[in-house]
Amino acid sequence: MTLKNINRIIFISSNAARQTFVSVVGILIPFMVIEHATKEIWGEFVSILLYSLLATQIINWGNKEYVLRKFSENPSEIKECFSSFLVTRFPLVLFFSIIAFFLFKIEFGLYLFIWIFGRFLIHSYEALILFEKKFYASLAIELGCFILFIVVFYSFSVINTVRLVQAYSLLQLSKGMCYWLLFYTKFSLKTKLNFNYYKDSFWFFLLSILGFLASKIDVYIVEQFDDKLMTSDYQIINGLLVFIMSISAFIYSPFTKNIYRFTEITIQKTKKKLALFGILIVPISLLILHIILYYFLHVSLSFWFYVVAFFYAFPSFVYGIEILYLFKQNKEKMVVYYSLIIVLVNFIITYFFLLFNYGIIGALLGAAISQLVALFLFNLKKYKNDI
Repeated sequence: MTLKNINRIIFISSNAARQTFVSVVGILIPFMVIEHATKEIWGEFVSILLYSLLATQIINWGNKEYVLRKFSENPSEIKECFSSFLVTRFPLVLFFSIIAFFLFKIEFGLYLFIWIFGRFLIHSYEALILFEKKFYASLAIELGCFILFIVVFYSFSVINTVRLVQAYSLLQLSKGMCYWLLFYTKFSLKTKLNFNYYKDSFWFFLLSILGFLASKIDVYIVEQFDDKLMTSDYQIINGLLVFIMSISAFIYSPFTKNIYRFTEITIQKTKKKLALFGILIVPISLLILHIILYYFLHVSLSFWFYVVAFFYAFPSFVYGIEILYLFKQNKEKMVVYYSLIIVLVNFIITYFFLLFNYGIIGALLGAAISQLVALFLFNLKKYKNDI
């Protein structure tokens, strides 16, 4: 093995380790809550979590994808670019924090501002982490802040929804401030609001929000049926499956700026390698998922559930790179159009199955069908050439 390949493996592994740790923390927290409280407590918390996730997606306004492209196009203007986009999006933090006071109990309002502000900082610095390859520093921040969360969490004599929101808000704020300290030289106090950002990054925003809804709309629908136990179980299952789907992105995201320079032949070769990897890794991951659900969540699901789960998780290993290649060709509108179809398919089918009491497997089946639709759409060469 050449030194170049060894360095490439280390490079991929460092970012994969960072993103894996972040995902694992998101998976561990509900298990901690369920062990020391109840599933109902986590089910109540999920409503607040879903609000913050949606608010953060809108606040981000396509930030990472758009900013990475801007960084790649104009590396000498990173400081000005980053500072302007950060300040321009901050009013959205205030807006969604105020909305939270009306949607939830007053006592949650301040904590949700802290939570949303922390997430705003974390997501804002993601583009810089990827562009400057600060993977080890990011991993250290994530680890240190999670340790702080554990200390705070276990210091509570009783775990309820309020305590959980307090601890979770502290986790987000501590991470956000640590990232600010890591990149404080990248921010300029002299920066001004640039409202053209919203227009220029609009298609990236639509893609981001639709991509989020494509993976979470089924959870939102389950939550609306107001079954706290099913909401608790399905949110955890969805998180585990989305983590499996994300493994492919863990591999290629460090090379985003290189992918923008790839030829179509290279893109197709890379896609085939990722697809073969997915065929291997997804079944193994589902076996681990079964063990986690059975022994830790005490949920027993049928063989057919895992068949459906395979068709939910695998397609992302095939079409993920294809989306970045469409970005390279400035075809964000096509990606948005396809993503809207995917979200609508997920929403309609999932709602139908839940309405007729198909439960967790019904919700997952709707999501899996939408992912197969995504696989079909993003590999339609005819439409790619026409749009």
